[in-house]
Amino acid sequence: MLAAMLALLLGAALAQSPAAPAPPVAAIADAYVERYFDTYPSQATAAGRHDLDTRLEDLSPERLRAWVAFNRETAARLRALPAGLALDDRLDAELLLAQAEREVHELAVRRRPERDPLWWTGLAGNVTVFLLVRDDLPEAERLERAAARATHLPRLSMQARLALAGTALAEIAPEHCRLAAGQARASAAFYREGFASLAAGQAAPLARRLRVAATAASLGLDAWAESLDALATRATGSPRLGDDYAATFRLGTGVETPPDELLREAEEALRAKRAEAAAYGREVWPQLLPGEARPAGDAALLAGLFARVAEDRAKSVEEFIADYRDLVAKAEAFARQRAIVTLPDPLTLHIDRSPAFFLGQSVGGVYPAGPYQPEAKTLFFLPAPPANATPAERDAFFRDFNHHFNVMITPHEMVPGHYLQLKWAARHPRKLRALFPDGVYVEGWGTFCERLLLDLGWGGPLDRLAHLKKQLENIARTVVDVRVHTRGMTRDEVLAYVRGEALQDEQFAANMWTRAITSSPQITTYFLGYREVQGLYDDVRRARGPAFRLRDFMDGMMALGPVPVRHYRARLLPAP
Repeated sequence: MLAAMLALLLGAALAQSPAAPAPPVAAIADAYVERYFDTYPSQATAAGRHDLDTRLEDLSPERLRAWVAFNRETAARLRALPAGLALDDRLDAELLLAQAEREVHELAVRRRPERDPLWWTGLAGNVTVFLLVRDDLPEAERLERAAARATHLPRLSMQARLALAGTALAEIAPEHCRLAAGQARASAAFYREGFASLAAGQAAPLARRLRVAATAASLGLDAWAESLDALATRATGSPRLGDDYAATFRLGTGVETPPDELLREAEEALRAKRAEAAAYGREVWPQLLPGEARPAGDAALLAGLFARVAEDRAKSVEEFIADYRDLVAKAEAFARQRAIVTLPDPLTLHIDRSPAFFLGQSVGGVYPAGPYQPEAKTLFFLPAPPANATPAERDAFFRDFNHHFNVMITPHEMVPGHYLQLKWAARHPRKLRALFPDGVYVEGWGTFCERLLLDLGWGGPLDRLAHLKKQLENIARTVVDVRVHTRGMTRDEVLAYVRGEALQDEQFAANMWTRAITSSPQITTYFLGYREVQGLYDDVRRARGPAFRLRDFMDGMMALGPVPVRHYRARLLPAP
């Protein structure tokens, strides 16, 4: 009886005492995430949170200034944290500081909302995607929310127009305006046709809301596209980062290497990779092209082999999709049979072409489960030639995305690449890891998985050649990124370099120019990340010798989530 009374008294005392303060990093992180989602509600939806689904970004100058001030304040609080934090807190603080510094740099230093229309069209192009493609809510409920959000698109379009209107024409690049106009026009076509088509079969009130939202959004986006066309004829700025490149690169990648040194390293790496590809090509030429004379020069040799790689390709979208589904199933079986890595059971993965209602929208790629819905399906939407493509254009698409390209890229995108990596990140108790991942680790892991599975027996010579060609492209991206932004490399020079030195096709060369002026420095993360992850793998194998177990290494690379590779190096290769 006495013991029971003491327990009651103790419970009452505990109930009345104030809750223990949250750890400093957790408190800062929680406040940041809430403010981040308040600023970017569409990102909350992408992360699997549905409490902000009906809202759309409100990016008035006042709200942007307040958001920048909040990021500066957050960065100051993180820098003032005491030494000796636990590892998980240190990792969260580092990722959060990098995120806050990027926001300040993008918004206050580069002033992208005022100078770059692509900043706005990038937001506008994704506002309803996750509501339409995921099935974590009933369809009617998702469509209600998508309609509510879409009705705000005219306001977002006007905010973009006003932000750009107050900027000197010499600070706006016409190339960015033309690209943004195309994106805005594609989004308008999607809402006018694809989004409106979702009303079919819905209850009358919902169908009406969908049609009204579609009309409002398409009209606002069309008007925006016209204003961007007009702006493109008057803008005189450069798409190059110039003096801003070094800071943008450092903040975007976390890599401290100066651009000139990075350029030298990438140029040397490209020469080495060409030599590796040519040596392998000479070895397998008689097997792949029996009876044909082997060219003496590396470029001609590899051109012939890469053309042979492209011969094996789908003839239709249906055949293309079937190829990927078969390859993903085989990659899963390969990983399980070889005990390469621990796979989550079951695989929650859906592979298909982008839904037909996404007319004109570019929604191909991997759409992972978010940290607030970690068991939701990962969606792997495959690119496909447009419905109005000519037979020659369709064949060119399947030539680029040929069977052997599909074989080598499946471990990158799916198993044990991005699907696995992002699924474990979504399940990580620290949600910050999935929200603000380290891009060098993410792409480094995917690119490493390509090579790893080939080395373990996945695929044959043609698939390895496809991988070597892709690695030439990845290294060339870094060369081009630095040269375009710091050396004044022109579009024609990019195309000549990518075709002549990296041995890529015309479409890949043209795409690299676009990537360089729109997604710098993200395009460097493939080369940077592969170098770091592959280097760590090689060092761990050497250090552990006969005791090395691949599965331990692979599982170990998932444990911390998508954080900078140096933390995995410290974990897997502790100092003696």
